[in-house]
Amino acid sequence: MHTGKLNLADFILNKKTSALLKKLSRFFARITVCSVVLGLCLSLILISQQILADEEQALPKNWKKISLKKLKLRVIDGDTFDADFNRNGRFSNPQERVRLLYVDTPELKKSHKGKDPKLGLPAKGFLRTVLSKTNAVLWVDPKNKTGNYGRLLAVLEVKGLNINLALIKRGHSYFNTRYAWPDGFKTYALAEAYAFEKHLGIWSYRKSRKRYLLRLREEGKTVYSTRNPYFVAKIQNAEVIDLSKYNGRFLRVQGKIKKIQQLRKGAQLMFLKHKRMKKGLPVISFENQRKWLGLQKIRKGDLLQIEGFATLYKKKQWQIKLHRAVLLN
Repeated sequence: MHTGKLNLADFILNKKTSALLKKLSRFFARITVCSVVLGLCLSLILISQQILADEEQALPKNWKKISLKKLKLRVIDGDTFDADFNRNGRFSNPQERVRLLYVDTPELKKSHKGKDPKLGLPAKGFLRTVLSKTNAVLWVDPKNKTGNYGRLLAVLEVKGLNINLALIKRGHSYFNTRYAWPDGFKTYALAEAYAFEKHLGIWSYRKSRKRYLLRLREEGKTVYSTRNPYFVAKIQNAEVIDLSKYNGRFLRVQGKIKKIQQLRKGAQLMFLKHKRMKKGLPVISFENQRKWLGLQKIRKGDLLQIEGFATLYKKKQWQIKLHRAVLLN
C-alpha cells in the first residue's frame, strides 16, 4: 500500500530511472532523425532514378549511330556544338556543326529571338559538361540528316541518357518541333511540363515564363500543363465546340473529317463535322507538318484528335491552327 511518502531508496531509484529514460529518449530521437534523413535520401535517389528512367525512353530507334569518342569538340551554345569528324584539327561550318533536335536553348548572341545569356550560359555549361564524358554518341535520322543551314541534326546520348530530353526537363530549353517530330512526343511534352511546373531554367522567372510562352504561341504550340493559362486541359468535341470562347488558347479537339480542301503552297484546310457550321470546323495545316505527323493519307471519315490554337482568320472565320494531329481510327 502506498503511503504518499517518498523514502531515499525510492528517490535514488526514480532519479536513476529518470536519467535512463532521458538517455533512451535522446537515443531514439537520434534514430528517428537518422531514419527521416535516410528516408529522404532514398526518396531522392528513387526520384532521380525515375527521372533517368523517363529520359531513357525517348532515344531514337533505327537511326545512324556516330561515336564522339576522342573527337575534338567545341560548344557553341546549349543546343549547338562543333565536332572534328574528319580529324584534321579544324572545324568546318556547317559540315561539322551539330544542331540538337527538339530543343532551342536561349541565345547567347543577338538574333531575331533576342539575346538571353543569363539563361543561355547555364544551358551551354550543361552541354559542355555532358560532352566531356568519354562515351557520348550521336543518333542521326538517315531521312532527315541536315537542317536549313546544313548542320547535322541529331539526338545526343551519354551513358544511356537522352541529353536533348534532359535539356528540356531541366528547363534549359522548351520542346521544339521546328526541324522534326520525335516518336516519343508524349515523353518530351511531359518533360517540358515538368520543368514548367517546377519553375526550372527558362520557366523560373515570371518575365521569362511569359516571354517563352509567347514565343511558343507565335510558333503555334504551348506547354501541355494545367498551370499554363493558354492550355485547355479538357478534350473538346468538334461537333459542338464554339471556337469564339477559346480565342488565343490551345485546344485538343476530337472529330471526323468532313472535307479536305487543298490550298496554295502546300497549305490544306481540313473540315471536321460540326452541327452548326455548314462546311465544318476548319483546321489549317501545312505540308511539312503533315509529312512529320504521317497525315499524307488522311481522308474523309477519319477520326482525328486535333491540337492547336483557336484563331480568327481575317476577322471572319474561326479556325484551329494545327500543331499536332493523331489519327484515332
